[in-house]
Amino acid sequence: MLAWINENAKWVIYISIAGIVAGLLFMDMSGLQVDRVHPVGTVNGEKLSNDLFEIRIRQIQAQQSGLSDEQNAQMREELFRSFVRQHLLQKAVSNAKLTASVYEMAKDLRTNPPQGIDREPMFQTDGVFDFAKYEAWLNDPDTYNLPSMLEYENMLRTARIPENQLRAFINAGMQPSSLEAKFNVLNRETKFDLWNAQGNARAFEEITVSEAAIDSAFKAQPDSFFVAEDWAKVRYVAIPADPSERDEEYALEYANILLAQIKDGADFAAIANNSSEDPGSAVQGGELGDFSPRGKWVPAFDSTAFALDSGEISEPVRTQFGYHIIQSLGKKIEDEVEQVKVRHILISVKISHETTDSLLQILNEVKSSIDAGKSFEDAAKAGNLTPVLSGWFKRGGEIAELGFLPGLSSYAFPNTLRSREISKTSDILQNTKWVVLLERAENLAAGTRNLEFARTRIEQNIKTRARAQAVADHLKANFAQFAAITVLDSATRLSVENVTIDSLTVSFESYFPGLGYANPEIYRALSSAKEGEWNGPYTSPQTAVLIKLHNKSVPSKEELESAIRDELAMAWQYGSLNAFNEFMRNLEANARVVNNLDLFYRE
Repeated sequence: MLAWINENAKWVIYISIAGIVAGLLFMDMSGLQVDRVHPVGTVNGEKLSNDLFEIRIRQIQAQQSGLSDEQNAQMREELFRSFVRQHLLQKAVSNAKLTASVYEMAKDLRTNPPQGIDREPMFQTDGVFDFAKYEAWLNDPDTYNLPSMLEYENMLRTARIPENQLRAFINAGMQPSSLEAKFNVLNRETKFDLWNAQGNARAFEEITVSEAAIDSAFKAQPDSFFVAEDWAKVRYVAIPADPSERDEEYALEYANILLAQIKDGADFAAIANNSSEDPGSAVQGGELGDFSPRGKWVPAFDSTAFALDSGEISEPVRTQFGYHIIQSLGKKIEDEVEQVKVRHILISVKISHETTDSLLQILNEVKSSIDAGKSFEDAAKAGNLTPVLSGWFKRGGEIAELGFLPGLSSYAFPNTLRSREISKTSDILQNTKWVVLLERAENLAAGTRNLEFARTRIEQNIKTRARAQAVADHLKANFAQFAAITVLDSATRLSVENVTIDSLTVSFESYFPGLGYANPEIYRALSSAKEGEWNGPYTSPQTAVLIKLHNKSVPSKEELESAIRDELAMAWQYGSLNAFNEFMRNLEANARVVNNLDLFYRE
């Protein structure tokens, strides 16, 4: 009778990355452990389980097949982070000595049925979830002997309920006050009708920033340039992984083989379904939708499709996508426009192993020269290749010109536990577009400050501030022109050079063109502005504005009291969520985390 629960344990086993994975982390899974020298990672010196991590990896890959190298790498990093969060959460629960009572577990089962259980036929009446049937099932003692229910109870006892208790414990200190609510309501509901004169910073000449100015800015605010993550640069040479002439011939030969099979009586749709490399149409037997007019497809495909008689099959047609075998399924004229319905088989032109090997051989010769003691630049130039210094990238990042390059992070940020990787002078990596030889150039460790790394940002900040000041000076110099404007229309809106004047209604917390969103300069402008005259300029990091206040309206007593009640309710609802999220962010920020994914997974 209850075979369903064992067959549908996915609501226990297929846990989400972000949350219920805690259940497995809390469970005693020691029987699954295998002896590995190093853990997949550590949190504050405590090991994360390799085996649980591998189990979860396999579950995700089983559910989401066909992930690219980049997606797999991102998935592993996200999963690792979720394991770190759940480990920290487990420690917090343990330190607080939180446990789940039988009453709490029973209540949770009744008020929060397992996801998906409401769709099971055994709990439905006339196609609708029948809670009475579910409750009767819960009241059956045999239910709790099912292996999957034992696992679910374990998750409730060790994860979900203690986590909810921890949330309640954290939220107990959150006490939104009516004074704070009133302050927020007044900031949001007090409206200002005004004219806003915003300068166009791009119209002002960009200044040249001196090295002395950059150095002075770096020394004045060193904590502003603190590096929170590891960064690196590499030197590289890259050869495009383009198909060769022989690869082109391979694709055409294969397309002709399929065409011959069709001419010999093979079913076009079946071959399209099995062999076409256009995933969108292959599952439809190659069909490309209903009748279509000229111009829908690329020119070579389009002209061939319209040249075919109904039922006729083309020779292989080359487009940028590869070789197409096209069959016309009929033509018609509608509203004096000729239309055709077609299906096709696509064979893409891919780089072969032979071509890839030839490219790798070129780079291996360069690498051998480097390993023998020649400099990267000299070895590259001897191979008629141009060495390039990459920009900064962080762990898990990419070189902009090359895209995601599997193995880049493992090479650029070698794990100290893998001495062979650290000692590598250079390495060869490849993706679908490039074959690349790399050499480490620079590394910047988290926790350090580096002028070279911050140079571009400092220079841009100085230029931006200088332009904003130039706008402010321009507004001051033309103050008389603004004072002369009495009516805002299409003529006066742009009457001052490099300035746009608009009519606005804003609050302290709304977006203010030129000043941004809910920042101190908006408070200063709206609080100090005198009604009926131009005020300012007020400067933002990007530009400057003048404002002319026409009217200020505040909510009535009744409106204010109603809004305060709503604000207090919202403060409880969102404040509790924010409090717990802030608690977890602080735990993560202060944790000592070691990520050893690259010891086990090569991207």
